[in-house]
Amino acid sequence: MADSIITKQELIDAQKDAETLEQVTSGDEFSDVMSRLGRVYPTLAKMMKILQQSGQRSYANYALFETDKANIPSNTTVRIAQGDGAGLYVWDGTNLTKTEGDVVELVNSLLNQFITSEDSENLYEWKDSDGNVVLALNKKGQLVSYDEDTKRSILLTNQEDIKELQKFVDELNLNNISVLLKLLATSDSSDIQRWEDLNGLPLLRLTKKGKLKSPQIDDIELTLSDIKFVSDVLAQRQSSKLLKFCDLNNIELGYVDGFSRWILSGVDILGEISELKKNGTNVSNVITLKQAAFQKPQSLVQIYITTNSALPADKSYKAQGKAEIHIDGQLLNAYVTLEVQGSSSVGYPKKNYTLGFFSDIGLTQSLKVQVGDVPAHDEWIFKANYVDSSNCRNIGGNNLWEDIVQSRKSVNGYKRETDQYYVGKTGKDAVLTNATGHVIGYPCVMYVNDEFYGVGSFNVGKKYFNYNLDRAKPTQIQIDWGGSQCDLTKMYDNYTSGAVDYKGDPVFEFKSPKKVTNATLACLSVWDAFAASSQTSFTQNANTFLNKQNAIDYYLFSDFTLNYDGLGKNFQFVSWNGVQFNFMPYDLDSIFGSNYSGTGTMPANGVLDISDLPQNSRDFWIKLKTVYLSDMKLRYKQLRDAKIFHEDNVYKICMDLASKYPRDLILTEFGKWPDLPSKTYSNVNQIVSWSKQRLAYLDTQYEYIA
Repeated sequence: MADSIITKQELIDAQKDAETLEQVTSGDEFSDVMSRLGRVYPTLAKMMKILQQSGQRSYANYALFETDKANIPSNTTVRIAQGDGAGLYVWDGTNLTKTEGDVVELVNSLLNQFITSEDSENLYEWKDSDGNVVLALNKKGQLVSYDEDTKRSILLTNQEDIKELQKFVDELNLNNISVLLKLLATSDSSDIQRWEDLNGLPLLRLTKKGKLKSPQIDDIELTLSDIKFVSDVLAQRQSSKLLKFCDLNNIELGYVDGFSRWILSGVDILGEISELKKNGTNVSNVITLKQAAFQKPQSLVQIYITTNSALPADKSYKAQGKAEIHIDGQLLNAYVTLEVQGSSSVGYPKKNYTLGFFSDIGLTQSLKVQVGDVPAHDEWIFKANYVDSSNCRNIGGNNLWEDIVQSRKSVNGYKRETDQYYVGKTGKDAVLTNATGHVIGYPCVMYVNDEFYGVGSFNVGKKYFNYNLDRAKPTQIQIDWGGSQCDLTKMYDNYTSGAVDYKGDPVFEFKSPKKVTNATLACLSVWDAFAASSQTSFTQNANTFLNKQNAIDYYLFSDFTLNYDGLGKNFQFVSWNGVQFNFMPYDLDSIFGSNYSGTGTMPANGVLDISDLPQNSRDFWIKLKTVYLSDMKLRYKQLRDAKIFHEDNVYKICMDLASKYPRDLILTEFGKWPDLPSKTYSNVNQIVSWSKQRLAYLDTQYEYIA
């Protein structure tokens, strides 16, 4: 045992990996499993469900397929799990043809590699240089040692036995490094890696045999003892650099860190090259990534941030680092900036962050990232959902708005407000931009320097291009409200006087146009006159200054969800011509009965209003409802009959989001942020039951009869 290459941490890790494998293979169809490294994977049952929902069918045996084949659409992938004929097939409506590269066979092959041999009693084995098993993790999850003299197995049952195995440094596993080094063998050179001076002369070479060579160092082979010595010395200096490489002037060229990463000029060389090789990329001809695109995530988005800076606590500075984004098995590596995002939420201990993406370490080349059918953004938001422990309100509310929008009848070829941009356009102006006019987001978890930061959602921001606006045109307007409820009748005065909110920030901000001109301000002045006008004048001019469909839908949406904060601030105020304006929902973390701080609920029969809303704005909404009340009743009935306004739809929307977060992650969230204000009441059940009560109240208000 004295010469065995095994560490205590490897034993612990192996046991955890075995537990993960069991959970993946035995878990139900709704669960995800978090590995010891924090990665989240669906169970095999859930993966099969995902595959089936995406055009695949799965049957336990061939007989069950035969029974159901009349119901299977053509060009469907069919999986037979057991028995004769097990495998992956394509059904063309008549014939069942087996595919090449069967995934089942691939999985079995990988499992056979993991389990050392078919007749082995062990799940994992460690061997000495002669191939003798010295330690094993058996199929019961027990650690077994083998006596070298008697060749008999000894079950390790206590921590003292395991501590005896701790012979080498925990931070570095040379077996892993040797695998990575093999990936770097990209040429016929005798070197795996080399460092050169400005004249191209080699300063240091790492050979394929794992030896370091330089004019001053001759055939020095790395050993575990050497690395442990270096590790111990550097650990005493509180350095994260396990092994450093310097030139002749002692200037650092690169280093190996505590996670076995080879860092050169801030770049994880091994990780990036191995990813490129895995994807079949010629590493000698690598281009700079300018845009990345992913399908809509079916599982939890995982964000891993590495930074040497402290996370920003306010908007005074940006942190810089590198991000690893995992989406359904695909990986994006990029350089990032992190900046605190939000208004009133800035004061919460758990922050929202804007992640700015770049393709270069100098942060000079922005990188656009598209996730799902949205415009590619070079900035995405980590939304912390601090006041909503259900993680359902903000994105769930936006998804409900999308249901409302898609239920409309097409007018001039569009349903979305943002589609007005295309009307009458041809050529490049008619090309779809994927602008949605509201937030799209996906459940996510974020780690910073391999430490859990929190769960949340990965959102597109309120960028002007998500509203199909041309910032060069002074009458294409997008206004974003600040932290205070606004006076909708004094927008011109608020801007020209420099009015501020309770924090000293401007009452609102122009997202578009880029340059505010007299033409822009003239639009606000005319709007103010309309918004402050008498009911008679308001009624006469409503369809000139308001998009009728948008006004009705936004009011009904706000009434159903009790979006009281959306009356005077939590919306985007948008116009494509400077005359007719639209209310676009934004920041919906206080809907479905939650109060603004997340400390309790609002009554389900409450009137849509809020105490700090200026009276002029309150009067505006009263006049709007008066104008469109009869149309609102008809639209309310449409939404109720279509079951968009229905507790079952709210349940579906919430469950689609909440089910993406593994239970263990939510419990870790509660431990990380013990003062989360809504964790004692905010959940799917609360939202659904509140919605049902709200609809019962609104049915009487809008005189709904099923």
